[in-house]
Amino acid sequence: MRYKSAILGTMLTLGVNQPVDAGPRCFAKSANGTGPTAEVAKFQVYEGLLASVDAGLWSAWMASGETPGYRVKAPVYVCRTGLGLGVSCQGRATICKR
Repeated sequence: MRYKSAILGTMLTLGVNQPVDAGPRCFAKSANGTGPTAEVAKFQVYEGLLASVDAGLWSAWMASGETPGYRVKAPVYVCRTGLGLGVSCQGRATICKR
């Protein structure tokens, strides 16, 4: 049972590749994050958005703050306080390969 929960949690966090009208190489992504502040939770969401596209993209961003080969349209966040660790956020963004 624990394995099914972990797999489902990962699927929900990373989202599914959903092509959008912006072009065949663009995807609408979503991710969730939690933390003691909205800033920390949004950081986790952004990490999830990048990692769901390409682990190399995530590691490049962690190392340099840049997303080489990709354009990330400004994420939209919805955050709620008082849940779990303090703040829980869900974010969505369109990520395009250049």
